Amino acid sequence: MKRLFHTVARGFLVFTHLAPIYLSYFWLWFRSRYLGWKVPPATWKAAHERHAERFYRLAVRMRGAFIKLGQILSMRVDLLPREWTTRLSLLQDKVDPSPWSVVEEHLTRELGAHPDEIFETIAHESVNAASFGQVHRARLKDGRDVALKVKYPDIDLKLSIDLANVRRAIPFFNIFVPKVKLSVIYDEVRRAFETELDYRQEAEYTRMIGKNLAGFPGVTIPEVVDEYTTGSVICTTFFEGYKVTDREALEREGADVHEIMKRIIAAYTHMIFVDGVFQSDPHPGNILFRVEDGELRLCILDFGQVKVFPEEFQAQVVKTSFAYLVRDVDGFLAGMVGLGFVTAAEAELARPIVEEFFQRYYDLSPDEVKKLDFAKIRDDVKGTLDQIRGIHIPTDVVLYGRTLAMLNGLCTALDSSVNGLILAKPYIMEALMKMQMKLAAAEAQRASAAG
Repeated sequence: MKRLFHTVARGFLVFTHLAPIYLSYFWLWFRSRYLGWKVPPATWKAAHERHAERFYRLAVRMRGAFIKLGQILSMRVDLLPREWTTRLSLLQDKVDPSPWSVVEEHLTRELGAHPDEIFETIAHESVNAASFGQVHRARLKDGRDVALKVKYPDIDLKLSIDLANVRRAIPFFNIFVPKVKLSVIYDEVRRAFETELDYRQEAEYTRMIGKNLAGFPGVTIPEVVDEYTTGSVICTTFFEGYKVTDREALEREGADVHEIMKRIIAAYTHMIFVDGVFQSDPHPGNILFRVEDGELRLCILDFGQVKVFPEEFQAQVVKTSFAYLVRDVDGFLAGMVGLGFVTAAEAELARPIVEEFFQRYYDLSPDEVKKLDFAKIRDDVKGTLDQIRGIHIPTDVVLYGRTLAMLNGLCTALDSSVNGLILAKPYIMEALMKMQMKLAAAEAQRASAAG
């Protein structure tokens, strides 16, 4: 009965929001393609603004999967017009928490005993609530402070319903973007959502990244407390700190903002370019700081959104990024082919377009970079992509780009006078050189074994 209710209710909301969007675009598309009527740019712009707002309202109302889907779509400059990406970029993954009675019942069922029997203390009010779960602070019997991330009891049901509705809508909307198989993007998004809802997997990622960053001084990753971790509850050690963008706390604690920026960038460039395993959601709420005995300490939280690059894909990311930094057009185009953006033939057609883009943005001075209009750059990127027929940005690369964009935004929030891209360049180069050496050693070993 519960599934039937949610299926009907959520299906009705999706239909009443998406059907008008589809019919409006279908009419404009049909007029342009089959009736030979020229649709003015102003008409397209008005339609994009109207329907982006309609989808935004749907995501806010549905929460869960639609919030995260909207966030991912906001990065798809290869698919969506600026009006859509701009509006959807405002979606925030923050919701009202579930009442304690619901959490209490769920914890009792998951952990096999009432929370008051397991923990010395447990806060009834959550310290953070997002689309898929909320966090409560507790203290173990041995005195350790921990964070309990609890998945909403009905979120798996709602997610399965929402994904089924999106899957049904995909064939209708695919006619507007025939060069891209939306079903492939859907499958990638679905897998990402299902992984994020598996807290045992999140616990494994937390341990993995904690091990990878163990050598970074002043950077902490929470430790997983296995005995209180299940498929829908994850228990980790609690880090007492402040958001890195908390201005009052930064001044009160005497924290060095530039040192914070450097440590964040060093940690993320290592995760992305050396390990190929990175937390892909570096917003301020997921990075805390404190000053302890005069020493700055950072903590990276929440490993629900983690991307693991396959080894070959990771190698291509490294080679392509390195080619861009050293302005190697041939290497960059080869990387575009290796990553699945374009075919070899399409890459050659794209050569003059890529060269022009490099010339426009590569040789800027630090002062010029600070003055860049990123909205215009986004339009230029979209225009460049539109000129390259058949281009498709893999979802893995979208998450990579989203992570770098969020890091740049975080640096801007910390100090708008410092450009994060410039600050990051030496760290990226160092990480890329390490990975290049690692790849060269692996290739030499394979050649030796073959010989």
